[in-house]
Amino acid sequence: MGFAAYAEWQHALEQAFFSEEWDSQPVVLFVDEREARSLQQKYGVSVPLVEAVKQVVQPSSPRPFQAVEDYESSRRNGERAPSVLPLLACSVIAATRMANDGTHRANNYHDRFSELLADRPGVLTSQHYLPVAEMWKRLAAWQMRWRGFHGVCTIPSMEALPHHQARIGYALSQAVLRDSDRQQLLRFFNVMRARDEAAWPLPGDALVNGVSVWDYEAKFSTSFQHSLRDPDFRPLVEDLLAAIADAWDGSDVYAPHGSLRGELLVRFESKRLGWLVRLPQPGDPKYQLENGVTLRQIAATEYYMPEGLALPTARSLQRGAQLHGDGITVSRSAAPIVLLRQNVALDCRTSAERFLPGEDHMILSAPEAAPDVERLLRRAASPGRKKEPGRLSWMPDGWTLHHHVVFDDPVVLRSAILDTAGAVVGAMPAPRFKARLQGGLLIAPDISRGLYLAGGEPDLALPDSAPGSVFLDGRDLRSGPRTAAPLQLSACEPAPGRHTVQVEGSSLEFTTAESAPSLREAAVPIGFPLVGGCVKAYAEHACGDTAIRGAALGAGLAEADAEWPVLLCRRGADETLFLSADGRGWRVAEPDIPGWWERLPETPSGYCFEVRVPTCGGWIFQNSRDAWRLEAALPAFPNLKPDTHRGRWAQSVRAVADVGIGDEWEACVRLAQEAMQ
Repeated sequence: MGFAAYAEWQHALEQAFFSEEWDSQPVVLFVDEREARSLQQKYGVSVPLVEAVKQVVQPSSPRPFQAVEDYESSRRNGERAPSVLPLLACSVIAATRMANDGTHRANNYHDRFSELLADRPGVLTSQHYLPVAEMWKRLAAWQMRWRGFHGVCTIPSMEALPHHQARIGYALSQAVLRDSDRQQLLRFFNVMRARDEAAWPLPGDALVNGVSVWDYEAKFSTSFQHSLRDPDFRPLVEDLLAAIADAWDGSDVYAPHGSLRGELLVRFESKRLGWLVRLPQPGDPKYQLENGVTLRQIAATEYYMPEGLALPTARSLQRGAQLHGDGITVSRSAAPIVLLRQNVALDCRTSAERFLPGEDHMILSAPEAAPDVERLLRRAASPGRKKEPGRLSWMPDGWTLHHHVVFDDPVVLRSAILDTAGAVVGAMPAPRFKARLQGGLLIAPDISRGLYLAGGEPDLALPDSAPGSVFLDGRDLRSGPRTAAPLQLSACEPAPGRHTVQVEGSSLEFTTAESAPSLREAAVPIGFPLVGGCVKAYAEHACGDTAIRGAALGAGLAEADAEWPVLLCRRGADETLFLSADGRGWRVAEPDIPGWWERLPETPSGYCFEVRVPTCGGWIFQNSRDAWRLEAALPAFPNLKPDTHRGRWAQSVRAVADVGIGDEWEACVRLAQEAMQ
């Protein structure tokens, strides 16, 4: 009896139904024969689902599922879903096979299940089914422990099941809603929300009442229609519809899990809100979506810039969004709270679904969510947070901003969220069963995700169990009380090199260095030899300081080797122009304020930006509201001849001739006039 094919299906089903992509989304483990074939093709599983389960089930044994129970027990851990998914998927297939026209009643479910796994009815009976029901309970308990991080659980509790379906009701509940039903539900949600947007999302009983009298109710599957009319099963349908409505992103098109899904994120950079798209992994360089929106890949990452998408507003943040393209869907669920955390890969802040203890957060909250956020921060946030006293220009209308918000203790945070309830429940941090490294300053992420700058070591995020002993290179770090708050490894000032962290029997390793690894130096470099103060025109084998390699010399060696002075310019001008004393000129682009600016201990003013000017000297002019002004200068007398090759420089000088001052500038103006004659 081999579990190789069964293990393949366990991995495929976990990826399809319980991956992190389903965070805060209701998961229905709907599998029929067609869906099983689709999953087999998508994940490259070698054996069909039913055949893989048949290989590990012993129908003639008094305990036909004992091998599966033993396999699950041997691989049980809090991180992964219980290894029962293939068998439970087969139990759902049996539920979808039940006829709904009266030929097979619900209590004949076991015949369908026996036909599926034992090739004939009557072999696997209700007395054998108790272990399968217990597996459903363990799967539900695992999902509940993760608090929606692996999808919102739709498996009913034992108390919610009808008495005559106390065991088979778990599988029946997952066979109620097909993909086609979910598509119809989204259209129904649009109708109901349009009637009273302020009351959305509606409770489950109101949704079931509404869908029962909807003109398009007949377009739902037969099994869903029967579930609506079954008084015993109706409470389960109410809970299911309420969960789907609560997580609805506002779209009227359902994206099945077989399609490529992208997450629409809120981006905060240079005091502006924008959008960003994250795919599960790097994909094509470009995707075309509806309404003229184009996704363009950022470098070789999984992040994409959505061009043509209107900037975030209070309405778009609260209603959610969904965009479709050829084989791709990008969506964001409606939310009255936006959590922004530092994105190390992009050096900006991007939105996250959940709080992450130990990390710095910016929190934007809609008016209806602001009181809940205030209560939560008072109870669980660490000192140092700030609330903006007034509205900033980039903030959505009516929203509130808190920044520098850190939650040190995840246990305290979860308790405070449960007590506060309301809008903050959806941001509950995921449970942590193992220690991991977070944050830190990576210096060569393309080479190693475990190489940090010395002094910028990561923090150690501890399990929720708050272990008693934590060692860094054999040194015990837990001198204070036992808490689950992250530990700052940089405070230990470890020397550059490889380090090992040990937490209750598990080990984590990372490396620190003073600088990033450099490229290997060639034994015989190629360069432009320097002879008598002049550089030869052709490259050749050279060595030492007598060769120029990889340098743009510009006006000459003296200027290339010299340090260019820096002048300060004010931000906000319509145009910034630099005119040099040697007949050159160019427009100066105003740089964005870098993402790390606000992370400095004492944030300096961003009112000005720096401009490096050549040593030959020059003037910087700025135009605001059609008026030029001299902004900064490094005056120098011109050192050039008035010829027609300087025409554009001369035109620019004459345009601002009355603004500049000084003898050096007057000489430039006279030279420009001569060049224009």
